[in-house]
Amino acid sequence: MPESDENVNIPDGDQPQSSTGHACRTTYGNVTITVTDLAHQPRRPTIRDVARAAAVSTVTVSRVVNEPDLVKRVTRERVEAAMARLGYVPNAVARSMRTNLTHSIGCLVPDLVNYPNAAIAQFAERHLAAAGYSLLLANSDYDTKAEIRAIQALTARRVDALMLYVSDEADPALQEAVSRLPVPCLVLDRRLPGPADRLLSDHATAMQETVRYLAGLGHRRLALMVPALRIRPVDERIRSFEHATAAQGLEPRAQTVVQVPPGDPERLRAAQELSSQPDRPTAVLADGSRQVRALLAAARAQGLGIPDDLSVVGLDAADIATVTTPELTTIARDYAEIGRLAANLLLDRLGQPEAPPRRLVLESEVVLRGSCAPPRR
Repeated sequence: MPESDENVNIPDGDQPQSSTGHACRTTYGNVTITVTDLAHQPRRPTIRDVARAAAVSTVTVSRVVNEPDLVKRVTRERVEAAMARLGYVPNAVARSMRTNLTHSIGCLVPDLVNYPNAAIAQFAERHLAAAGYSLLLANSDYDTKAEIRAIQALTARRVDALMLYVSDEADPALQEAVSRLPVPCLVLDRRLPGPADRLLSDHATAMQETVRYLAGLGHRRLALMVPALRIRPVDERIRSFEHATAAQGLEPRAQTVVQVPPGDPERLRAAQELSSQPDRPTAVLADGSRQVRALLAAARAQGLGIPDDLSVVGLDAADIATVTTPELTTIARDYAEIGRLAANLLLDRLGQPEAPPRRLVLESEVVLRGSCAPPRR
């Protein structure tokens, strides 16, 4: 194709036909090119336009945008009406340079498809938006190098604070990156260094209650399936599972802990191996809805009925609990409450940056449904 400054030969009969108006349409044969006259594009309204329309100074308009409580109600309403009428949108970049705030929060999660991660982020975003903040979301796919890059990218965008849900809390490089953060940080259910606010879940109490329930049904061979990740929830669940089975007098060698690498093929393979063992467990606690689905698929392929041949408990699987047959017994957390508290902790920290770090622990809940029964054998 010729460069724009070269001559173009147009065959006879294909001379350009131009229309009038702000958009010029030129036709070459069957091809029509539309060129918009940028000189006639509507100009973006400025703060001076708003000031002129509202009969106030630009300083007053700026105060309405940044510190509305300092402006009289009648004046504020007049300025806001002028802004709406003109379609004026404050320049966020310029405002952040003046206030040193961008009214944005960075959020890092390891797997956005994972239901708890997505739910917590959604509920946090809802509460932050009500306070005038936007949530910038980054997904790492369980890659610590990607998490470090995401932290750097979010801080480069000058977010006011970070909410971190990392995939490997023991990674030295990630720990170093978190310890050097230039902005306040909220750590979600992880053990990370630094003076950060922390919002944790109690995984032990509900696990103990669940094991006691299964042992009461007569189960003597239990299995726990968790992700092969170095994170607090996995460690807490394994530790409390082992303590609870011992407390119920169950033979330690008959209890199984399976750590599964992230990925649907790995989840299905682990479930197939577990359900096909000669002395397979009679009850399985599976962490996450995708691991539960893999377990149900493997059990179906083995001809195992739920709960007659295999009892199943889902951990953090509330999204599928009422659509399985039978409905799924779960260990559940209140993601709406976690999201709300996460937003509030961040907003409190921004309002009181010198306050001591806070640490909150939320309970988990056992919800009994139809996926557990006494074992046949």
